[in-house]
Amino acid sequence: MLPNDVETLVPLLDRHWGLRPAGMQVLSSGHTNRSFLVRCASDTVVLRVSWPGKPIEQAHREAAILSALGAGPFPHALAKRRPTLSGQPETQTGDGRRLHVFEHIAGQPGLPEDRDAGVLDAMRTLARLHAAMESIPANAASPVDWLQRRFSRVAARPAPMLAATLSAAYDTVIDRIRAALADATGWIWGPVHWVHGDYHAGNLLYRDGRVNGVIDFDDVGQGSHWLEAAFAAFALSRDASRDDAFVFDKRRWDAGAQAYATLRHGTAPPWLRNRRGALLTLFCAEQTLIHLEAAQHELWTPGPGIGFLAGWRHLLAIAPGRDSCTNNARLPHD
Repeated sequence: MLPNDVETLVPLLDRHWGLRPAGMQVLSSGHTNRSFLVRCASDTVVLRVSWPGKPIEQAHREAAILSALGAGPFPHALAKRRPTLSGQPETQTGDGRRLHVFEHIAGQPGLPEDRDAGVLDAMRTLARLHAAMESIPANAASPVDWLQRRFSRVAARPAPMLAATLSAAYDTVIDRIRAALADATGWIWGPVHWVHGDYHAGNLLYRDGRVNGVIDFDDVGQGSHWLEAAFAAFALSRDASRDDAFVFDKRRWDAGAQAYATLRHGTAPPWLRNRRGALLTLFCAEQTLIHLEAAQHELWTPGPGIGFLAGWRHLLAIAPGRDSCTNNARLPHD
Protein backbone atom coordinates (compact mmCIF):
# COMPACT_ATOMS: atom_id res chain seq x y z
CA MET A 1 0.00 0.00 0.00
CA LEU A 2 1.43 3.34 -1.02
CA PRO A 3 1.69 6.18 1.51
CA ASN A 4 -0.53 8.46 -0.61
CA ASP A 5 -3.26 5.78 -0.52
CA VAL A 6 -3.31 5.97 3.27
CA GLU A 7 -3.29 9.74 3.25
CA THR A 8 -6.31 9.74 0.90
CA LEU A 9 -8.34 6.90 2.37
CA VAL A 10 -7.98 7.33 6.13
CA PRO A 11 -9.70 10.77 6.27
CA LEU A 12 -12.52 9.48 4.07
CA LEU A 13 -13.10 6.50 6.35
CA ASP A 14 -13.31 8.81 9.34
CA ARG A 15 -15.50 11.42 7.67
CA HIS A 16 -18.00 9.08 6.01
CA TRP A 17 -18.05 5.98 8.21
CA GLY A 18 -16.70 7.21 11.54
CA LEU A 19 -13.85 4.70 11.29
CA ARG A 20 -10.42 5.53 12.64
CA PRO A 21 -8.03 2.83 11.41
CA ALA A 22 -5.36 1.52 13.72
CA GLY A 23 -3.96 -0.37 10.75
CA MET A 24 -4.69 -1.12 7.09
CA GLN A 25 -3.57 -4.26 5.27
CA VAL A 26 -3.68 -4.73 1.52
CA LEU A 27 -5.66 -7.85 0.65
CA SER A 28 -5.01 -10.12 -2.28
CA SER A 29 -7.57 -9.17 -4.91
CA GLY A 30 -8.15 -8.95 -8.63
CA HIS A 31 -7.09 -6.29 -11.07
CA THR A 32 -10.23 -4.17 -11.05
CA ASN A 33 -10.47 -3.27 -7.36
CA ARG A 34 -8.09 -2.87 -4.44
CA SER A 35 -9.19 -4.16 -1.05
CA PHE A 36 -7.92 -3.37 2.43
CA LEU A 37 -8.50 -5.00 5.78
CA VAL A 38 -9.18 -2.06 8.09
CA ARG A 39 -8.61 -2.67 11.80
CA CYS A 40 -10.03 -0.16 14.25
CA ALA A 41 -10.00 -0.19 18.04
CA SER A 42 -13.23 -2.18 18.32
CA ASP A 43 -14.13 -3.01 14.74
CA THR A 44 -12.75 -4.67 11.61
CA VAL A 45 -14.09 -4.03 8.11
CA VAL A 46 -13.02 -4.42 4.51
CA LEU A 47 -12.61 -1.35 2.31
CA ARG A 48 -12.89 -1.85 -1.44
CA VAL A 49 -11.56 0.83 -3.76
CA SER A 50 -12.67 0.66 -7.39
CA TRP A 51 -10.89 1.87 -10.49
CA PRO A 52 -11.62 5.47 -11.54
CA GLY A 53 -14.76 5.82 -13.62
CA LYS A 54 -16.37 2.54 -12.66
CA PRO A 55 -20.02 2.67 -13.87
CA ILE A 56 -22.56 3.29 -11.14
CA GLU A 57 -24.81 0.67 -12.79
CA GLN A 58 -22.27 -2.02 -11.94
CA ALA A 59 -22.29 -1.01 -8.29
CA HIS A 60 -26.10 -0.93 -8.23
CA ARG A 61 -26.32 -4.38 -9.82
CA GLU A 62 -24.04 -5.89 -7.20
CA ALA A 63 -25.98 -4.22 -4.38
CA ALA A 64 -29.31 -5.49 -5.72
CA ILE A 65 -28.10 -9.09 -6.00
CA LEU A 66 -26.52 -9.05 -2.53
CA SER A 67 -29.74 -7.65 -1.09
CA ALA A 68 -31.84 -10.34 -2.76
CA LEU A 69 -29.50 -13.12 -1.64
CA GLY A 70 -29.36 -11.74 1.89
CA ALA A 71 -33.13 -12.09 2.16
CA GLY A 72 -33.04 -15.76 1.19
CA PRO A 73 -31.87 -19.05 2.69
CA PHE A 74 -28.28 -19.09 1.39
CA PRO A 75 -26.31 -20.69 4.28
CA HIS A 76 -22.92 -19.01 3.75
CA ALA A 77 -21.82 -15.52 4.71
CA LEU A 78 -22.07 -12.88 1.98
CA ALA A 79 -20.33 -9.56 1.59
CA LYS A 80 -22.57 -7.00 3.32
CA ARG A 81 -22.11 -3.33 2.62
CA ARG A 82 -22.01 -0.86 5.48
CA PRO A 83 -23.68 2.47 4.59
CA THR A 84 -22.03 5.78 5.33
CA LEU A 85 -23.02 7.86 8.35
CA SER A 86 -25.45 9.72 6.09
CA GLY A 87 -27.00 6.49 4.84
CA GLN A 88 -25.31 6.46 1.44
CA PRO A 89 -23.97 3.20 -0.06
CA GLU A 90 -20.61 4.70 -1.01
CA THR A 91 -18.39 7.73 -1.35
CA GLN A 92 -15.79 8.65 -3.94
CA THR A 93 -12.25 9.92 -4.04
CA GLY A 94 -11.41 13.06 -5.95
CA ASP A 95 -10.33 11.03 -8.98
CA GLY A 96 -13.60 9.08 -9.19
CA ARG A 97 -12.71 5.85 -7.37
CA ARG A 98 -15.72 4.38 -5.59
CA LEU A 99 -15.28 3.40 -1.93
CA HIS A 100 -17.41 0.67 -0.37
CA VAL A 101 -17.07 -0.65 3.17
CA PHE A 102 -18.06 -4.26 3.83
CA GLU A 103 -18.56 -6.12 7.07
CA HIS A 104 -15.65 -8.44 7.77
CA ILE A 105 -16.16 -12.18 7.12
CA ALA A 106 -13.93 -14.62 8.97
CA GLY A 107 -11.81 -16.86 6.78
CA GLN A 108 -8.90 -17.00 4.37
CA PRO A 109 -9.15 -16.79 0.56
CA GLY A 110 -7.78 -19.63 -1.53
CA LEU A 111 -8.05 -23.40 -1.32
CA PRO A 112 -7.24 -24.95 2.08
CA GLU A 113 -4.49 -27.47 2.74
CA ASP A 114 -6.76 -30.34 1.69
CA ARG A 115 -7.26 -29.04 -1.83
CA ASP A 116 -9.48 -31.87 -3.02
CA ALA A 117 -11.90 -31.34 -0.15
CA GLY A 118 -11.73 -27.58 -0.72
CA VAL A 119 -12.73 -27.98 -4.37
CA LEU A 120 -15.69 -30.20 -3.49
CA ASP A 121 -16.93 -27.77 -0.86
CA ALA A 122 -16.51 -24.84 -3.27
CA MET A 123 -18.62 -26.58 -5.90
CA ARG A 124 -21.32 -27.49 -3.37
CA THR A 125 -21.33 -23.87 -2.24
CA LEU A 126 -21.79 -22.77 -5.84
CA ALA A 127 -24.74 -25.16 -6.19
CA ARG A 128 -26.37 -23.57 -3.12
CA LEU A 129 -25.62 -20.08 -4.46
CA HIS A 130 -27.21 -20.90 -7.80
CA ALA A 131 -30.26 -22.37 -6.08
CA ALA A 132 -30.67 -19.09 -4.20
CA MET A 133 -30.19 -17.07 -7.40
CA GLU A 134 -32.97 -18.91 -9.21
CA SER A 135 -35.57 -16.84 -7.38
CA ILE A 136 -34.09 -13.54 -8.62
CA PRO A 137 -35.78 -12.42 -11.85
CA ALA A 138 -33.51 -12.51 -14.92
CA ASN A 139 -34.35 -11.06 -18.34
CA ALA A 140 -31.46 -12.12 -20.59
CA ALA A 141 -32.12 -14.60 -23.38
CA SER A 142 -28.63 -15.96 -24.04
CA PRO A 143 -26.94 -18.54 -21.77
CA VAL A 144 -23.64 -16.75 -22.45
CA ASP A 145 -25.03 -13.24 -21.93
CA TRP A 146 -22.47 -12.13 -19.32
CA LEU A 147 -19.62 -13.25 -21.58
CA GLN A 148 -21.08 -11.52 -24.63
CA ARG A 149 -21.44 -8.27 -22.68
CA ARG A 150 -17.83 -8.39 -21.52
CA PHE A 151 -16.67 -9.17 -25.04
CA SER A 152 -18.65 -6.21 -26.42
CA ARG A 153 -17.01 -3.87 -23.90
CA VAL A 154 -13.51 -5.10 -24.71
CA ALA A 155 -14.03 -5.16 -28.49
CA ALA A 156 -15.42 -1.62 -28.47
CA ARG A 157 -12.29 -0.16 -26.86
CA PRO A 158 -8.79 0.21 -28.34
CA ALA A 159 -6.36 -2.60 -27.63
CA PRO A 160 -4.39 -2.04 -24.40
CA MET A 161 -0.64 -1.62 -24.24
CA LEU A 162 0.82 -5.08 -24.84
CA ALA A 163 4.20 -6.64 -25.45
CA ALA A 164 5.05 -6.81 -29.14
CA THR A 165 4.36 -10.55 -29.43
CA LEU A 166 0.95 -10.19 -27.76
CA SER A 167 0.05 -7.10 -29.75
CA ALA A 168 0.73 -8.90 -33.03
CA ALA A 169 -1.76 -11.63 -32.10
CA TYR A 170 -4.41 -9.36 -30.53
CA ASP A 171 -6.82 -9.27 -33.49
CA THR A 172 -6.54 -13.03 -33.92
CA VAL A 173 -7.38 -13.65 -30.25
CA ILE A 174 -10.36 -11.29 -30.42
CA ASP A 175 -11.60 -13.08 -33.54
CA ARG A 176 -11.21 -16.49 -31.85
CA ILE A 177 -13.23 -15.29 -28.85
CA ARG A 178 -15.92 -13.84 -31.10
CA ALA A 179 -16.19 -17.12 -32.98
CA ALA A 180 -16.27 -19.21 -29.78
CA LEU A 181 -19.11 -17.13 -28.35
CA ALA A 182 -21.09 -17.28 -31.58
CA ASP A 183 -20.63 -21.04 -31.74
CA ALA A 184 -21.63 -21.49 -28.07
CA THR A 185 -25.11 -20.13 -28.65
CA GLY A 186 -25.76 -23.13 -30.88
CA TRP A 187 -24.99 -25.86 -28.36
CA ILE A 188 -25.33 -24.35 -24.86
CA TRP A 189 -28.96 -24.44 -23.85
CA GLY A 190 -31.01 -24.27 -20.70
CA PRO A 191 -32.51 -21.66 -18.36
CA VAL A 192 -30.83 -18.28 -17.90
CA HIS A 193 -30.31 -17.04 -14.34
CA TRP A 194 -28.06 -14.67 -12.45
CA VAL A 195 -24.47 -15.88 -12.06
CA HIS A 196 -21.64 -14.78 -9.77
CA GLY A 197 -19.44 -13.97 -12.76
CA ASP A 198 -16.04 -14.56 -11.15
CA TYR A 199 -16.28 -17.69 -9.04
CA HIS A 200 -12.86 -18.98 -7.99
CA ALA A 201 -10.98 -19.83 -4.80
CA GLY A 202 -9.76 -16.27 -4.34
CA ASN A 203 -13.36 -15.13 -3.89
CA LEU A 204 -14.11 -17.81 -1.30
CA LEU A 205 -13.25 -17.49 2.38
CA TYR A 206 -12.35 -20.79 4.00
CA ARG A 207 -12.51 -21.45 7.72
CA ASP A 208 -11.44 -24.79 9.18
CA GLY A 209 -11.26 -26.20 5.68
CA ARG A 210 -14.84 -25.26 4.71
CA VAL A 211 -16.26 -22.33 2.76
CA ASN A 212 -17.49 -19.75 5.24
CA GLY A 213 -18.18 -16.86 2.89
CA VAL A 214 -18.49 -15.82 -0.76
CA ILE A 215 -17.25 -12.38 -1.77
CA ASP A 216 -16.79 -10.08 -4.79
CA PHE A 217 -20.10 -10.00 -6.63
CA ASP A 218 -18.71 -7.14 -8.69
CA ASP A 219 -19.12 -9.04 -11.97
CA VAL A 220 -22.59 -10.53 -11.49
CA GLY A 221 -24.38 -11.15 -14.76
CA GLN A 222 -26.83 -13.51 -16.39
CA GLY A 223 -26.28 -16.82 -18.11
CA SER A 224 -26.29 -20.58 -17.69
CA HIS A 225 -25.67 -21.95 -14.20
CA TRP A 226 -24.18 -25.12 -15.67
CA LEU A 227 -21.76 -23.04 -17.73
CA GLU A 228 -20.60 -21.15 -14.65
CA ALA A 229 -20.22 -24.49 -12.86
CA ALA A 230 -17.95 -25.72 -15.67
CA PHE A 231 -15.90 -22.52 -15.44
CA ALA A 232 -15.65 -22.88 -11.66
CA ALA A 233 -14.39 -26.45 -12.05
CA PHE A 234 -11.67 -25.24 -14.43
CA ALA A 235 -10.71 -22.36 -12.12
CA LEU A 236 -10.45 -24.70 -9.11
CA SER A 237 -8.56 -27.46 -10.91
CA ARG A 238 -6.12 -25.49 -13.07
CA ASP A 239 -2.40 -25.03 -12.54
CA ALA A 240 -2.22 -21.23 -12.63
CA SER A 241 1.57 -21.31 -12.33
CA ARG A 242 1.81 -22.59 -15.90
CA ASP A 243 2.12 -19.96 -18.62
CA ASP A 244 3.18 -22.27 -21.43
CA ALA A 245 -0.17 -24.08 -21.74
CA PHE A 246 -3.51 -24.36 -19.98
CA VAL A 247 -3.25 -27.38 -17.70
CA PHE A 248 -5.82 -28.69 -15.27
CA ASP A 249 -6.46 -31.78 -13.17
CA LYS A 250 -9.10 -33.81 -15.02
CA ARG A 251 -9.85 -35.93 -11.94
CA ARG A 252 -10.45 -32.84 -9.82
CA TRP A 253 -12.62 -31.26 -12.55
CA ASP A 254 -14.78 -34.40 -12.75
CA ALA A 255 -15.14 -34.60 -8.97
CA GLY A 256 -16.06 -30.92 -8.71
CA ALA A 257 -18.64 -31.14 -11.48
CA GLN A 258 -20.19 -34.21 -9.82
CA ALA A 259 -20.33 -32.49 -6.43
CA TYR A 260 -22.18 -29.59 -8.05
CA ALA A 261 -24.56 -31.84 -9.98
CA THR A 262 -25.44 -33.87 -6.90
CA LEU A 263 -26.97 -30.81 -5.23
CA ARG A 264 -28.71 -29.46 -8.33
CA HIS A 265 -32.14 -30.63 -9.47
CA GLY A 266 -32.50 -32.43 -12.75
CA THR A 267 -29.81 -33.98 -14.94
CA ALA A 268 -26.66 -32.21 -16.08
CA PRO A 269 -26.93 -31.18 -19.76
CA PRO A 270 -25.01 -33.52 -22.07
CA TRP A 271 -22.78 -30.68 -23.29
CA LEU A 272 -21.22 -30.47 -19.83
CA ARG A 273 -19.43 -33.75 -20.58
CA ASN A 274 -19.28 -34.12 -24.34
CA ARG A 275 -18.21 -30.53 -25.14
CA ARG A 276 -15.53 -30.07 -22.50
CA GLY A 277 -13.00 -28.96 -25.13
CA ALA A 278 -15.30 -26.15 -26.21
CA LEU A 279 -16.02 -25.30 -22.56
CA LEU A 280 -12.29 -25.00 -21.92
CA THR A 281 -11.99 -22.61 -24.86
CA LEU A 282 -14.85 -20.51 -23.48
CA PHE A 283 -13.20 -20.43 -20.05
CA CYS A 284 -9.93 -19.26 -21.61
CA ALA A 285 -11.92 -16.64 -23.52
CA GLU A 286 -13.53 -15.40 -20.31
CA GLN A 287 -10.21 -15.19 -18.48
CA THR A 288 -8.56 -13.40 -21.38
CA LEU A 289 -11.39 -10.87 -21.58
CA ILE A 290 -11.20 -10.19 -17.82
CA HIS A 291 -7.51 -9.39 -18.05
CA LEU A 292 -7.77 -7.39 -21.27
CA GLU A 293 -10.55 -5.25 -19.81
CA ALA A 294 -8.43 -4.54 -16.75
CA ALA A 295 -5.51 -3.62 -19.03
CA GLN A 296 -7.73 -1.27 -21.05
CA HIS A 297 -8.38 0.61 -17.80
CA GLU A 298 -4.60 0.65 -17.19
CA LEU A 299 -4.98 -1.47 -14.05
CA TRP A 300 -2.27 -3.95 -15.04
CA THR A 301 0.00 -4.93 -17.92
CA PRO A 302 -0.76 -8.38 -19.39
CA GLY A 303 2.15 -10.76 -19.11
CA PRO A 304 3.44 -13.71 -17.10
CA GLY A 305 1.68 -14.72 -13.90
CA ILE A 306 -1.77 -15.94 -12.74
CA GLY A 307 -2.17 -17.98 -15.90
CA PHE A 308 -3.05 -15.20 -18.35
CA LEU A 309 -0.63 -16.37 -21.02
CA ALA A 310 -1.88 -19.96 -20.75
CA GLY A 311 -5.39 -18.95 -21.79
CA TRP A 312 -4.05 -16.61 -24.50
CA ARG A 313 -1.91 -19.37 -25.98
CA HIS A 314 -4.78 -21.84 -25.85
CA LEU A 315 -6.92 -19.48 -27.93
CA LEU A 316 -4.13 -19.12 -30.50
CA ALA A 317 -3.56 -22.88 -30.64
CA ILE A 318 -7.12 -24.02 -31.28
CA ALA A 319 -8.30 -24.76 -34.78
CA PRO A 320 -11.12 -22.30 -35.57
CA GLY A 321 -14.52 -24.00 -35.46
CA ARG A 322 -13.29 -27.11 -33.67
CA ASP A 323 -13.33 -28.25 -30.04
CA SER A 324 -9.92 -28.45 -28.41
CA CYS A 325 -9.09 -30.06 -25.12
CA THR A 326 -5.43 -30.99 -25.49
CA ASN A 327 -4.58 -30.25 -21.86
CA ASN A 328 -6.83 -32.77 -20.13
CA ALA A 329 -4.00 -34.87 -18.74
CA ARG A 330 -4.09 -35.31 -15.00
CA LEU A 331 -1.59 -33.25 -13.08
CA PRO A 332 0.54 -34.75 -10.31
CA HIS A 333 -1.31 -34.78 -7.01
CA ASP A 334 -0.66 -31.79 -4.75
